[in-house]
Amino acid sequence: MNKASYSDDISKLATVNQARERYKLSRNLLLKIAEDNGAVRRIGRAVRIDVPAMDKAISNY
Repeated sequence: MNKASYSDDISKLATVNQARERYKLSRNLLLKIAEDNGAVRRIGRAVRIDVPAMDKAISNY
């Protein structure tokens, strides 16, 4: 199996794994904070984290 490659350049939307690395949080805690603050964006089956909204949520947390 090939290792997935992720870009470090995040502008608006990040994958869950990119957001986990950025905020140093577990997947469950990251998604809980993101869902509570409206930072989750679902595009079909893909789940993305709105970085500006998450930054604001983390600064208030």
